[in-house]
Amino acid sequence: MNGLHNVEVVLFDLDGTLYQDGTFYKRYLELLFDKGEHAARLEELLVEMASLLEGGHPSSIGDWYHPGSDTWTRGGDLTVYRDWQGQQVEAVTNTAEMASIYAGDAWSLVSIFAAKYGVEEGQRQQAFQQVRKEMLQGASSFERHLGLYEAIGGLTGVRKRILLTNSPENTGREFISALACTELFDEIVYGAGKPSGLERYMSELIEQEGLRPDQILSIGDHAWNDLYPVRKLGGRTVWLSPYPSSETVQWDVQLSTLDELADLLVRLQQAQEQKLEQQTEVNT
Repeated sequence: MNGLHNVEVVLFDLDGTLYQDGTFYKRYLELLFDKGEHAARLEELLVEMASLLEGGHPSSIGDWYHPGSDTWTRGGDLTVYRDWQGQQVEAVTNTAEMASIYAGDAWSLVSIFAAKYGVEEGQRQQAFQQVRKEMLQGASSFERHLGLYEAIGGLTGVRKRILLTNSPENTGREFISALACTELFDEIVYGAGKPSGLERYMSELIEQEGLRPDQILSIGDHAWNDLYPVRKLGGRTVWLSPYPSSETVQWDVQLSTLDELADLLVRLQQAQEQKLEQQTEVNT
């Protein structure tokens, strides 16, 4: 990415950015569907979820799901609606139906299944908290990436390293503390309310710190929450996701692994150090 030396603030997401876990969704779906009227469908749902993530399904990461009509659309095109088999259906005109879900990551795909089959919000929250707890106990493929932690900790050339998560403080603080990454950030924002909350936060940050939008770099795996608001305001973006996507937007950088992200942050720090050396030479 060009212009690394201009970056003054780096915004990090939590899930999918500070760690990656390719199996948690299985336990999440199990907790949501191992009982009740849809229990017999659990294996079918697991297969369909894997297909969505791997690119073998008519819909994918980057699409929008509309619970009111049980249909999908792609991008901003609201003229072509598809069912779960990928067949085009009549366009939806009821605006009340437009409370939709962006398929941004595996977490949001589980939310789509929950919405499709009418899982109550209380049960969703309970299952979410249980999954988070089990992840930290080693019940999934979740693991800390020490190379990434070192790269974030070594990012001393920027003005601020900020973590923004939509997780509420009562659960997010415990999870982040267990990740042992609290000290890596100058500020941690819980209940960030992304995407709209990120846009407000970035606007305030620009004003308070006297920054240009392109001096802010946002890193995330959920494009709608983490990247679109920053791009809208003129900021820089890094999309980190191991999954195929229908997204057509070209982000500044697109990565698939935490190794790649750690390497980018090392290069960002190197660019900052080179800038400082050049400024010192000019002043002397």
